Amino acid sequence: MKNCILLVFGLLALATAAKLNYTGHKVIRVIPETKEQLEFLRDWKSSSEIDFWLLPSSAGRFADIRVSPESYAHVAAKLADMKMSHIVHIADVGELERQEQHNMAQRNDALQSLTVMAYLAELANTNPLVSTKVGGTSEEGRDIVQAIISSDLSANKPVHFFDCNIHAREWITAATCVWIIDQITTGYGSDPEITSLVDQYDWKFVPIANPDGYAYTWNTDRNWRKNRLVNNGSTCVGVDANRNFPIGFAGSGSSSDPCSGIIYGAMLLLAVVFIITRTVVGGPMGTSSEYYTTPASYCTTTCPEYYGIEKAEYYTTTYAAPAHYTEVPNYTIDIFQEKAFCIKIEGNENRKTGGNEPAARDVQRYQIARTFEN
Repeated sequence: MKNCILLVFGLLALATAAKLNYTGHKVIRVIPETKEQLEFLRDWKSSSEIDFWLLPSSAGRFADIRVSPESYAHVAAKLADMKMSHIVHIADVGELERQEQHNMAQRNDALQSLTVMAYLAELANTNPLVSTKVGGTSEEGRDIVQAIISSDLSANKPVHFFDCNIHAREWITAATCVWIIDQITTGYGSDPEITSLVDQYDWKFVPIANPDGYAYTWNTDRNWRKNRLVNNGSTCVGVDANRNFPIGFAGSGSSSDPCSGIIYGAMLLLAVVFIITRTVVGGPMGTSSEYYTTPASYCTTTCPEYYGIEKAEYYTTTYAAPAHYTEVPNYTIDIFQEKAFCIKIEGNENRKTGGNEPAARDVQRYQIARTFEN
């Protein structure tokens, strides 16, 4: 437990050397009240002009936008033209980062050499419940690693899938995955509830689904969101890996602009990303907002399958024994030949297309695919 706590803080402390300076950058909060204002913000978010920290989802709900000192007056004027007022939610992003780094250093400044991969390797070597699997290699040659916790891998038990840190700047998501792994591995055999959960299910985690982007936030840009794939014909690097799944690909909530933070990438890239992530990833965890997102989140109105999804969730949460899962029509098959729950821990968004919780449900056939944004 002690090592895990130190590692969680160490994960965050690794980012103290970020080079880009965000002093003077603000985060402003705006609330679209009309359909026209909402569509204006949605069109704006697809450009690379500004950085949405919380995407516009519906009229009456706020959106957060990071603006530089140079662009603040221009952004404020455009909002005023649309009769939209704003408040300053964060006055100085650079100062907030310095406070964050100071707080992390106060908690722990001695374990910066530790990484998540080293932690998982140690667990796999010392704990019989734990094994690891490499699902693919990133653009810069880093492994995409999954940790598997099972008391009996031969039992073909239902699976809980977690993936974290698909968006590079959401550091706490990787720490959350590590914390959950620690709770399970240290509690098994002594905590009756944890022991029962491990005996009933296998648990699979991808703590860092975007290792290149995560490394980039340590070394260069604390606010980097995407991976580090090269976009042909552009000097702008990276795509949003959570816009590269087949369901609703290239629709609302994504962008073709290679400089945008929500670029969906090329169709060839889609295939590569999906093949890698379907091997180990059920869907991502995140930060910056508080949402419980369903696979129907890409719809602007009630999707035809919405009530079927809710029925499936009712049955699978009401009848815990695996024997009851077969009572849920059309929601009991997935590509791994195992009944699975898919947990996505993520942030900064609430409605999108090409994301992986709808893909987990419609393509990989998980019974329940959900995003928890904390």
